Amino acid sequence: MASDTVVIGLNWVGDNVLALPTYRALYHRFRSEGGISVATPQHIASFLASTGLFRKVIPWNGRLRDRIRLLKAGRFRRAVILPNSFRAAMITYAAGIGERWGYSSDARGLLLTHSIGRDRERGHQLDDYTALLAAMNAPRVVDEIPSIRLPVHVRERARRRLRASGVRLDRPLFGLHAGGLYGRAKHWGDDRYGELAERLIESGYSVVLLTSPGERQQAETISEKYGEIAIDGDSGDVLQLAATISHCSVIVTNDSGPLHLAAALAVPSVSIFGPTDPARTVIPGATRVVRKPVRCGPCYERECPLRDHRCMTEISVDEVLTAAVGLLQEVAATEVRVL
Repeated sequence: MASDTVVIGLNWVGDNVLALPTYRALYHRFRSEGGISVATPQHIASFLASTGLFRKVIPWNGRLRDRIRLLKAGRFRRAVILPNSFRAAMITYAAGIGERWGYSSDARGLLLTHSIGRDRERGHQLDDYTALLAAMNAPRVVDEIPSIRLPVHVRERARRRLRASGVRLDRPLFGLHAGGLYGRAKHWGDDRYGELAERLIESGYSVVLLTSPGERQQAETISEKYGEIAIDGDSGDVLQLAATISHCSVIVTNDSGPLHLAAALAVPSVSIFGPTDPARTVIPGATRVVRKPVRCGPCYERECPLRDHRCMTEISVDEVLTAAVGLLQEVAATEVRVL
């Protein structure tokens, strides 16, 4: 049986992790009707395919006409549109999909056959699609936390890749992610990450620089300046990134996709927050938030309008190092008690 329902997926890594309970609710709702397919950016496709929730994963690029063509070829009867943009609704309309479900945001209500209003009081991002799911009779499991189970061969490939990069896996491994595609306002700073890596290595720990798609050059700059630090892969593939994170003892990251991947993999994390609110996005679990309260935040700007980036520059390397090593020790002590 072909899938009648296509989900228009989200564009960012972290958003897709936070949407896993939503994808799972839609999977159960339409399992008896051929299941669901998902249309998603190319670099996220293998990650979503690994969840086992989708009958078909449709990778696409940014060209509008190509997206419309792919949706037409799927002969879908129903579209569930998760992005809030006008463009996301328009392509399903142009593809001639009969039922089009989504939120009535961005003046796109006329493009939807089932336009759902959303609560203006936005809580945690995990609950963003509660109203949409309720309208489709596809309730999400209450308080469900995103979780990922990676195939064994994917984790083993990541292990071999780390060893080939010179990473010692017989000692605690810290994964550091300095990037984030949202904008520079979320970045703690390359030199701070470089100094953090140096000090962790001096303390006897292993370190790998994590990269999301498009961030390889940034990691190479840090690595060259601070002593040839190992860098995770070069495929720009989210599944590969997740597999590397799964081997880390702790990751340190800005508010970005790897933070949410780590939470879904139950890998402890230290998250550095500046212009955004951790109460909105941090998944409950073994994470420590490092943040400086400033009068101008959270501003959610991509670039600091005050130009001094105070919410991030006031966070010292010492603070993050203390949080990271402290979290590692706390987790190790917990594991000993459990044993």
